[in-house]
Amino acid sequence: MSAMARPFGGMLRAVLPAAALAAAALFASLAASPLGAQKFPEFPDARLKQGRAIWLGTCEACHANDVAGAPLVTNKAAWAPRLAKGKDALYKSALGGLTGPKGTQMPPRGGNEKLTDDQVRAAVDYMMAIVK
Repeated sequence: MSAMARPFGGMLRAVLPAAALAAAALFASLAASPLGAQKFPEFPDARLKQGRAIWLGTCEACHANDVAGAPLVTNKAAWAPRLAKGKDALYKSALGGLTGPKGTQMPPRGGNEKLTDDQVRAAVDYMMAIVK
């Protein structure tokens, strides 16, 4: 391992267990797969198109693969109580992160700190369109 990689790798290992790093790498590659994108609906609405692109790049890794207790977008029953809270509550959770009922965590912005508030909301709108 190079001298430059050691400090960065050590920092990551301090933050995330090795298994989580491996899972994150695996699911990131799955999310980037065009085959994975094909199984999620496209909508004609421009905002939902934007949300889909963001969702595929950030949210799909957990919400399509049963990672860390994230509710699957294919499980409408799991989403019913979340949808009942309203979209403002979902926006707040997506923007600020949350700890789930089993102690699992979703990081703010799904771990993609480069996303703007509007982009996060668009991804939430897309997810809500799928599960309704």
